[in-house]
Amino acid sequence: MQWKKEEAVRLGAVLSAAALAVSACTPGAAPEDYPSGPIEIVVPWAAGGSSDVLVRAFAAPLEEALGESVLVVNRPGGGSAVGAAEAATADADGYTLLHSTASTFITVPLRQEVSYAAEDFRSVISLGDQPIVLVADADTGWESLEDVTFDGTATIATTSVGNVLHLVASNFVDEAGGASDYLPFDGSNETTLAVANGDADFAGVEANIALPQIEAGEVVPLAVATTERLDELPEVPTFEEQGFERSHGRYSRVALSVPAETPDEVVAAIAQAGEQAREAESWREYAQSTLLQEPQYLGEDFLLQYVPDDMEWTRESFGPAGVAEGAG
Repeated sequence: MQWKKEEAVRLGAVLSAAALAVSACTPGAAPEDYPSGPIEIVVPWAAGGSSDVLVRAFAAPLEEALGESVLVVNRPGGGSAVGAAEAATADADGYTLLHSTASTFITVPLRQEVSYAAEDFRSVISLGDQPIVLVADADTGWESLEDVTFDGTATIATTSVGNVLHLVASNFVDEAGGASDYLPFDGSNETTLAVANGDADFAGVEANIALPQIEAGEVVPLAVATTERLDELPEVPTFEEQGFERSHGRYSRVALSVPAETPDEVVAAIAQAGEQAREAESWREYAQSTLLQEPQYLGEDFLLQYVPDDMEWTRESFGPAGVAEGAG
């Protein structure tokens, strides 16, 4: 259920209430001189990838809402650790935002030493939740999870070892009584192709990336990790419907965050601008075209609630996936 009108109203009400609360306790509310110069959004991955494209799509309406230039700056490296570390040490003045995902705040810190933590940031704008689909090679003849059989260890194609795309697939294999290993690739287009070519048995893939290959008959969707079936794949049941709980209700969630010490009034100004940007026609068209759903965790809840909850799920999922903490 994507960007329903009532959900947009709910989001607006939450953000507006937060902004009013800040205004009530902060004389002058947002300072008159903010923003008074370019704002940077640090994307901790290379240019041209799906994360980069998403942020650039949002930067345009955010720039209009703020009335200042919004620049997208790519800082790849360390599985997103390089860009996150840079953003964590930026001035806490509202002029540096970080494209934030579970990989940055959960998977990467669990697998390698990093110089930042979730506590170094405040999430401000929730961009949306990307549905995940489990796909297999169409030549298998499988149509559902019930059809899956294991002939030895299953290979899972993934964009990053231990991320939500990987663990959605590995949790299913473990629940079904199988064992899995993993084959990393640079992006979800490559993981989908690996499955279609028979180089991997499964992949958890963002729905918008999987859909063209599904429609072309190259891969078959076995389950969606969403809480409800997708309108675009109405015949594909959820994991829960098929009796598999550990991959149920999992999404690739995206937010924008600022350094933790950023003043409340500046955070409120960014949140209000984000609310306006999310209502922009260009962003809503982008969200619809990429199947991006309205976010479950709004604003600061992304880091305060979602990341701690998903940290526990990720840790529990590492063992069956063959992923060790601190092994990056």
